[in-house]
Amino acid sequence: MERWLKASANPTRRLALRHMNPWTLVLCVYIAYNLPGLIDMPWSIKDAYDKSLCWDLFGIGLLGLVLGYAVSGIASSGRAVLRARPLQPRTSKQLTCVFFALFAGCVVFEILANRGIPLFMGESRFGNSALVSNLAPLYGFWLMIRTISDIESARKVDLVQPVVYIAGILLLGYRSPVLAFVTVCYVYYAIFRVSGRKAAILSLVAACALLGFAATMAFFRVAQSYDVERFFTNIDFRFVGEHRYLLPFVPALSMFDASQNTIATLGSSMHDHLYGGLLLSNFETFLPGKHWGARNIVGDLVGARWIAGRPMSITPTLQGALFVDFGYVGVFAGFFGIAFGVARLHAYALRCGVLARFGFCYLLTLVLMSIHSGYWDVNFVFFLLFLIAIRIFDHLKSLSCRSS
Repeated sequence: MERWLKASANPTRRLALRHMNPWTLVLCVYIAYNLPGLIDMPWSIKDAYDKSLCWDLFGIGLLGLVLGYAVSGIASSGRAVLRARPLQPRTSKQLTCVFFALFAGCVVFEILANRGIPLFMGESRFGNSALVSNLAPLYGFWLMIRTISDIESARKVDLVQPVVYIAGILLLGYRSPVLAFVTVCYVYYAIFRVSGRKAAILSLVAACALLGFAATMAFFRVAQSYDVERFFTNIDFRFVGEHRYLLPFVPALSMFDASQNTIATLGSSMHDHLYGGLLLSNFETFLPGKHWGARNIVGDLVGARWIAGRPMSITPTLQGALFVDFGYVGVFAGFFGIAFGVARLHAYALRCGVLARFGFCYLLTLVLMSIHSGYWDVNFVFFLLFLIAIRIFDHLKSLSCRSS
C-alpha cells in the first residue's frame, strides 16, 4: 500500500511504471544478443575458439548495467517532480521540403556517381560518399519527429514519406539507417505509448521483423559476390539442411557467434589497449586525409580482408570496443554510464516535448544498436547538428513572429 501511494504521488514515476522501462529493454537486448553466441548452439561449429574472455566481458557489462541503474534510482530519489511541459506540434512544411530536397539530392548524386544503383553493385557500395551517407538520414530524423508529433497530437500519421525514405535509403545500399528508423518508432511506442504487457508483445514482433530484415539484406549482399556456405564458415550447414526453416536466418545466427569470435580474437591479437584511440578514430574521419574508422581498426586487428583500400568493417560488440580501449575497467564503466544515462534521460523525456522524446528514442536506439556494432559512428555528430539546426529554425521563426 505504501509503495502504491508513493507511485501515485509521483506522476513521473507512475508513468514510468505503466510503460516499459528503457533500462529493461537495454538489459533484455544485451542478454538476447550475447547468449546465443556464448552458448554452444546446435547450428554453430563446436569448440571453434576459447570463449573465456567473452564470458568475462559479458558478465562485467551485465554488472555495470545493474549497478548503474541502481545508482540512478538512488540519485533520483527525493528530487522534486517537475511538471510536464505542453507538447508543441512539429509540422513545419519548410523543414520538410528542405530535408526532402537534401535527401533526394543525395540519392540522385550517388546513383549518378556510381553509374548504377548501389544496392545492386555488391561491395562497390563501400565506395559511397561518407558525407552523403550521413546527410541522407537527416530527412529520416525529421520524419521521426513528424511521426511522434502526429501521434502525440492525435493526428493521422503520414505513411507515404517514410516509405519513400526507406526505399531511397535501400537504393543506396544502406541497412543501418532503415534499422534505426524502424527501431526509433518501436522504442517510442514501447516506452511512451503502450502498456508494459503490450510492449513485450511488440518487442517480440519487432525483434523478429528486424532480424528477418537484417538477415535478408545480408543474404542478398553476400550472394552477389560469394558462395553463402563458404562465407558463413561458423555455421553447420548440415544441421541447417536438416532444419530448413533456419536457412533465412543464417546471417543472424552467424552474426551472434561471429561477434563473440571477434572478442576472442581481439583478446589474443592485442598487445596493448588503445586508451581511447578506437573511440576517437570515428571522429578523426572529419580531419583531412584518409583515416580508418573504429570498425576498420577492429578489422585490421582481427586480420579481416581488405576492401576499397582498407580493412573490412568488423563489428566488435560494445563490450569488445570498450575492452580494446580501456580493458575490464572500461567495460564496467561504459555499461554503468549507459544504464545511469538512460534512466536520467528517460525521466527528462517524460516531462518534455516532442524534440526531447525523439532525442531520447534515437539515443536509446543508438545504445541498442551499439550492443552489436560497438561505438557510435559519426552519424551521432550529424544528429547533434540536426538538433542544433531545429533549434536555430525555432529561434528564427520566433523572431519572425515577433517582428510581424
